[in-house]
Amino acid sequence: MLSIKPAAEDLAARQPVWEALSDMFLDMDTSLSRQWRADQLARSPYSIEQLEFILVNEVYPICKYNLLSMAGEWAGFDPEWLKEKILCHLGSRFRFWHTLNLGCFTVHASVEWRTTKYAILAARDTDAKSTT
Repeated sequence: MLSIKPAAEDLAARQPVWEALSDMFLDMDTSLSRQWRADQLARSPYSIEQLEFILVNEVYPICKYNLLSMAGEWAGFDPEWLKEKILCHLGSRFRFWHTLNLGCFTVHASVEWRTTKYAILAARDTDAKSTT
């Protein structure tokens, strides 16, 4: 069983992760910001499995709609808006609908997420070698 603090109790660590993960939902070439995203996520206290849990259960349900938008390319999600929407979603009284989250399938198939995971592991490996 995956152990992770509830988001509302871990905002200081969670917000930079939300911002980095939400970057994958922008209507642009997200590979251009992959190294920044991987570095942000590598500095987080979360394991790869925990990061994937956060992506699937917290970020994906809020940000997936941006990929369907016709609004065009833009700079990113407002961090306060993102926090508010994620916490509202997590606190919803309709939590049973969360089990219908297609992110469980689509995130694992995402080439960008798989590539980002490898970049996170590489960044963590580099950091570990530089501190020894």
